[in-house]
Amino acid sequence: MTVARVVREKRHLIWPLALVLIANAAVWLLVVYPLSQKVAVGEQESETAAAVLEAARRDYANARATVTGKTQADAELAKFYSEVLPPDLSGARRITFLPLDQLAAQSNLRVERLNTERSTVRDSQLRKLSQVAVLTGEYRDIRRFIHRLETAPEFIILENVTLAQSEQDTSRGITVTVQVATYYRAGGDGN
Repeated sequence: MTVARVVREKRHLIWPLALVLIANAAVWLLVVYPLSQKVAVGEQESETAAAVLEAARRDYANARATVTGKTQADAELAKFYSEVLPPDLSGARRITFLPLDQLAAQSNLRVERLNTERSTVRDSQLRKLSQVAVLTGEYRDIRRFIHRLETAPEFIILENVTLAQSEQDTSRGITVTVQVATYYRAGGDGN
């Protein structure tokens, strides 16, 4: 049995089968393949949209965190200005003059000289009150004074400490020069 003879004898079955195969291929080429391409493009667009949505959510969360952080920083700054920082020059003098004298006396140090200087802080409504104190006493008393000064509840910044000992008069102990500062808000009169 040859193929040609089988085709001749079974042609009434082969022609419909061939037409079905050709129609199937045509449907696949004209309908299924373009639809599968559209589905693939749609899936890709969906993945891209999901990535963009996730990036937008991250940006939104970062923006909310920034707003929250700024709000907290503003609240803490307002609290610092109202509760910690001296309100004016007289408040700044109160927290520097008296505590320095008291801390020196409590630490068995003698105040030799005390100088005060006011200055403005550039591009700010804050002013700076600096005080330089020359104290004499024993080394352990100087350490105690510095520790008490640094742990005091007042807003006082220890800017500089210089130790010196006089070779001529060792009975006086060690001389220390301490520079402290505080900041305060400038009032309507600039003080």
